[in-house]
This record gives sequence, C-alpha cells and structure tokens, in this order.
Amino acid sequence: MRVNKRVIRAVLRGARPLFGSPRMGVAGRRIMLATLTAAARPPKGTRFERVAIAGVRVDRVQPPQAAPTGTLIYLHGGAYALGSARGYRGLAAQLAAAAGMTALLPDYSRAPDAQYPIALEEMVDVYTQLLRDGLNPKTTVIAGDSAGGGLTLALAMALRDRGIAAPAALGLICPWADLAIDVEGIRPVLRDPLILPYMCSEWAPRYAGSLDPRLPGISPVYGDMTGLPPIIMQTAGDDPISADAEKIETACAASKTTLLDHRRFDHMWHDFHLQVSLLPEAGDAIADLGTKLRNHLHTQRKAAVT
Repeated sequence: MRVNKRVIRAVLRGARPLFGSPRMGVAGRRIMLATLTAAARPPKGTRFERVAIAGVRVDRVQPPQAAPTGTLIYLHGGAYALGSARGYRGLAAQLAAAAGMTALLPDYSRAPDAQYPIALEEMVDVYTQLLRDGLNPKTTVIAGDSAGGGLTLALAMALRDRGIAAPAALGLICPWADLAIDVEGIRPVLRDPLILPYMCSEWAPRYAGSLDPRLPGISPVYGDMTGLPPIIMQTAGDDPISADAEKIETACAASKTTLLDHRRFDHMWHDFHLQVSLLPEAGDAIADLGTKLRNHLHTQRKAAVT
C-alpha cells in the first residue's frame, strides 16, 4: 500500500502534541513511538530470533534471501530513551533486505535510567564479542537512525581509539549527533511535522547527565573523524536535526581521510524512512542506502584479493 506524503505529514502533525507532552511520561511516549515505527513492515518471509550477546538482548533478523553477503548491526533511534529493537524490526529488515545482509538489533540500555556512556560501552562489548565469535569486520556494516545514528558514529570513534577492527562502512539516517546545542536550547526550527527543537532539549540532558555534552561520545560532531570507515548518510530537508549532518560534513572534510556520501531528501521529515512500507520516497531511500552499504563490502573483498 502506498500513501501520499501529505497524508503522512498530517498524521505526524496530529500526533505531535501528545508525543511532545511531558505529561505522557517516558512509558507513554515509548508506546507512541512503537506505534509509529510499526508502519515499517518487514518483507514477507523475514525470520526473527532473540539472542543475547555480551549480556545485551539482540534481535537477529534474517531477510528472505538464501545467502546473505554480510552483517548489518543496526542501532535504533528514539532519543536514547524511547525506541527498542523489537519496534525497529521492520525498518532494519527492510534495510537488511536491500543490502542483502543479516541484521542484528541490540537493545541497548535507555535513558533516563541509563545515561552516557552505558549504551556506548554496551555496543563496544557487543561488537567485540561478535569479533571473538568469528564476525568478519570486512563484511560488516553498522547503521542507525536519529540517536542510533549518533551512537553509530560514536561507536566507530571508540573502536578506532581502542584499536579494534573497524566495520566496512557506516550508515547514518538523520543522525542526532550534536546534543550540545539541544542542552543550550539553540537548535533551529524547520518544517518537520513531528520533531520540534524543544523535544530534543528535553531528551539531550537525560542522556548526557552532568557531563559535558560536547564530549565526542555524546556529540560526535565534536570528535575527530580521521580514519573512520566510509560513511553513507541520508538526511531530510525539513528536519531540524539535519543541522548536525552539516557539522559531520565539515568534520569529515577536515579529516581528509574519511569518505562521506551524503544524500539529502528535500521536503522530507525526520526519520521518514520509518514509513518505508507506505511512502515511495522512503522505499527509494532504503534501497539506495542498502545498495551503497553492500557496495562497500564488495570493495573490501576486492581489496583483500589484491
């Protein structure tokens, strides 16, 4: 089924007063986000398995393809507080199918109960355990949306700094990578139907706690991008969080080593990819991201042969 984006905009705008209301509480808004993420349906024939890796619950997503070419580690969004692996199964399954990979979705600990650096350290532990278990980093990519996109970038920096083998590529969907401007309350207002800057200002301190929000582990736009894997980034023109992508571009250019492929979707909203089962633009975005991530696996294979 396909739905006109004007209809989806109207639905999201209608949900905004409740989604942005502190009266809903964390539990209520987790339910609301789960309802919104349910719009992304997995391809028919997708198989799911719940496992534990390094003490973290992980959903393994096997798309219908008989022989996956690699592994996608997908870090879900939700302001570090609201999303879940189960809620993001549909989006991750669609991306995994587009990339021809098996997906792993960790259920990292969420704010406000778990502040930085708990989620980041959990993801380092999950990744290193996978390497011990035989995961090939050259056929592995890490991707995430919103807060999961910021966590993906912070994880890549942590792996580099600790001398741990990097994945073949990173995928960033509307990454939330500068929490400092939200703590300061200076994020610009754009035309997003759901996300307003005050929402980011509510959640950022809950994750950063009393620490400096400019720490690269919290806001990776302030970190050194040198030596990171190639980055495939997609953003939305009406998304106020797209300001973070411009800083990622600047930091990658300054590094002179990290390749960045940035595709901007004008007149679209934050995480429009979640409507992949309804919206042609989202289907195009997921197909493009999956293909580009898969191509980096091919590049790694060719390099290994030569």
